[in-house]
Amino acid sequence: MAEISVIVPVYKVEPYIHKCVDSILGQTFSDIQVILVDDGSPDRCGDICEEYARKDTRVQVVHKENGGLSDARNTGIPYAEAKYVIFLDSDDYIESDMLEYLYTNIKEANADMATCGIYEVYKDRIEAQKEKDDFVCSGEEAFRCILRGHTIRGEIWNKLIRKECMADLRFPKGRLYEDIYYTVDLMQRVKKVAVGTKPKYYYLHREDSITGRAYRPQLFDIIDGYTKNYQVVKRAFPSLEKEAQCLWIWSRFIVLDKMLMEEGYKKLEGYKELKYFIKRHLFLIMKNPYFQKKRKVSALILFFNIGVYRRLVFISEEKKR
Repeated sequence: MAEISVIVPVYKVEPYIHKCVDSILGQTFSDIQVILVDDGSPDRCGDICEEYARKDTRVQVVHKENGGLSDARNTGIPYAEAKYVIFLDSDDYIESDMLEYLYTNIKEANADMATCGIYEVYKDRIEAQKEKDDFVCSGEEAFRCILRGHTIRGEIWNKLIRKECMADLRFPKGRLYEDIYYTVDLMQRVKKVAVGTKPKYYYLHREDSITGRAYRPQLFDIIDGYTKNYQVVKRAFPSLEKEAQCLWIWSRFIVLDKMLMEEGYKKLEGYKELKYFIKRHLFLIMKNPYFQKKRKVSALILFFNIGVYRRLVFISEEKKR
């Protein structure tokens, strides 16, 4: 039985799949099971996965009808035979020693989860996450880092997890930002985390990615996800309430900003409700220590003049490009 099961959902990633799978099979830590879940991909991805399975006995391919990222991950979980599980995205790739780094840290600390830092891969550059000293902490402290958005990223793909902690957990099918929902459930079970920040995971920012597109109603999933987080935190992690409250409100800014990029934003369903929600919670925004000063200033501007705020959104988007 392998020590690590690697679950990789595969859908319409023909230009990227070779680099991803090659980086997994070329790991310095070789005691792995690789589960490639072909999510009904209409291109050659299914055939490419089968080619890898024929060449390497560590590779197992599961074919299914298209059901989305969460459904593909969920499909792969029952096939995982190892003590530890990691989910990787099929358009990303990893350093040759990433699994060894995570495995060494999780074993030495006898932890339930181990993390690593990431590289942000853009069209014209690669940016490395700032590296800090590795440390071991409680699950609650690790969740604090995730909620604050520093040291530990909230996404699932840079985390090696003890299978016992996540065997019966599932990602919400059909949701955007599925990791938001999953992580808050997972962190209620994780008692100890080996936190590593050395960049080992290459996260590709694609212009055609789901989260990079213009406004669509499904973006409201981020609000729903952070609302769930806030409710769970108040019950299970009361010391993290301010952090969760910040994200609960911040998620409205994310959706509203996308709306404001549209020409007919005033007619979009939910626009007025979002605008008034932020206005009603201005006092909480100003009091919450986890809102950055820039966001507090922009909230004040929104309170008095949505037109000026909208111009700031366009300026911010231009800088990102």
